Amino acid sequence: MKKSNIIVQIIIGITIIIFILNKLDLSDVVSTLKRTKPHFFILACISYVLLNVVLTSRLRYLLARIGYRFKFIDVFFSHMGGMMVGDITPGRSGYFLTPSLLKKKVGSKVTDGMACIFAPQGIEFILKVGGAVAAIIYLSTFPGISNDILISAAIGAAFLLVVGIFMLIIAFRDEKLTSSFMGRLPFFKNYTTNLSSFKERNIGIKENFNAILLFTLIGWVFAALHWYFLGKALGLELSYFDFFLLHPLLSILMFVPISPAGFGLLEGGAILLFSLFTISGEPAMAFILLMRASILLVDMLGLKTILSSLRDQEI
Repeated sequence: MKKSNIIVQIIIGITIIIFILNKLDLSDVVSTLKRTKPHFFILACISYVLLNVVLTSRLRYLLARIGYRFKFIDVFFSHMGGMMVGDITPGRSGYFLTPSLLKKKVGSKVTDGMACIFAPQGIEFILKVGGAVAAIIYLSTFPGISNDILISAAIGAAFLLVVGIFMLIIAFRDEKLTSSFMGRLPFFKNYTTNLSSFKERNIGIKENFNAILLFTLIGWVFAALHWYFLGKALGLELSYFDFFLLHPLLSILMFVPISPAGFGLLEGGAILLFSLFTISGEPAMAFILLMRASILLVDMLGLKTILSSLRDQEI
């Protein structure tokens, strides 16, 4: 991705955040954060670690299905390195560097690693859309809800659905069509020369659809638990069921590639949706700040892997 594009996306995110902050009482945001209950924040971080354990297990399982036998800890830290890069890249696309981290750490082929995360990510996107649709139906029962909110949420869900379908087309359909798509995507252009190997591996991945689905749904349970404990840490009166539905609907915004990890979009979306639960903008902003802090804190587990990879490139 061109540096100029990255700079533009960072500027867009900062602009959105500045606009939002101008509408809020910053002292109230700070006061809300100061009232954070540490034990619930720790439980939230543990839940997020467990989510990543599930995602690592999915990745390791798929790698095993195509012939690799790696230690869980090695796959885990490579995964966390990818998650950390995803935290600061548009659409969280940096996670697709995970295969390169795996290659440097355990010696797997990059195309094999990509096959093990590409199609599963597409399936996960489609499942998120299913969760988002359920959330939209749930929110539509709220008295006085604006149609604009429902339409905006539906547009976001439709965007992710299209992305998920395209990813599955790239993984499973005609090689010529796949080459055309991948040649236009950041992080994937280099894989077009090894497309036959990538396609062959994806055929094996396709046979494990039920396992991918199961791992993803279990991960969703822990993702919602992560948000639930963050809500408890701030004293928000939302149930686990609320967060279970809100998580896929809001997390869609993190994958919209106009700012790093949906910076600004996620904050604005949370303020809008939390208002339906009579939660004002300041606690909603505090929630997202706490959520981003917990993710960054846990994802720092992958920092050593990233630094080692960078040192290897310098050598």
